Amino acid sequence: MDTLPWKHGGKMRFVVFVKQVPDTSAVCTDINGNLIREGVPSILNPYCESALNMACGVKKDGDVITAVSMGPPQAENALFRCLELGADEAFLLTDRAFAGADVHATVRTLSAFVKKFIPDYDLIFCGKQAADGDTAQVPAELAYMLGCGQFCYTQKLTLSGEWKAVQNYGSEVRECIIGKGDLLSVSDEEIGFRLPSAADYIRAAGIEIKKLNIADIGLDTFSVGLKGSKTKIVSATPSKVSRRGAVTDGSDPAKAAEHIRDAII
Repeated sequence: MDTLPWKHGGKMRFVVFVKQVPDTSAVCTDINGNLIREGVPSILNPYCESALNMACGVKKDGDVITAVSMGPPQAENALFRCLELGADEAFLLTDRAFAGADVHATVRTLSAFVKKFIPDYDLIFCGKQAADGDTAQVPAELAYMLGCGQFCYTQKLTLSGEWKAVQNYGSEVRECIIGKGDLLSVSDEEIGFRLPSAADYIRAAGIEIKKLNIADIGLDTFSVGLKGSKTKIVSATPSKVSRRGAVTDGSDPAKAAEHIRDAII
């Protein structure tokens, strides 16, 4: 990829990778430690929605935003929402062979898709992490496999002669010039969410979501999914937090303070 700064000119191609995540209060795992998603209510990952909103915010006339997701057939719902929010086209990478993929196998599939179907992209947008896995590793490894630069914790993208990304690391905020072909992992800061209109829904309903399987992408079954994963989960159990409340007489501040102290200790 070209690592030198470049200027916006002509038609731009933005790729936004998104993930449909299950309602974390209603999920369980199988014997391999993988989330069982079938039959569980799902939503578009909020960080992915932030990434899409950022792409839509810098889109000019003639630019194209491509939303891409890897998952079961039900992930089509997340892509439909992306179309409602402003994406121009959508691809669903769906195949039973993709099931159980860890970060490495997931990124192998995503990078193979990019190289075969959109090798001339200008920028890639990802959410900084997924609400279900929370590894936050996919953007970094995807940038590595594609050989492009990565800009973490991006909260703002501006164009003033050159593309500039504002990154918020908590203790430091910095502005960097980004190059053609780079990847941005987006946080949820300074992103304004909006509700799609009836016109947005009608437009989205008229766009076909293209479905690709392992053969379409050009991979084999031993490089994707559970077979292609390098991470082996030994066990996984949901954590439970028990909380209890207590009421004390606050008419005497000294005694109330002693009660709180004893409860904490």
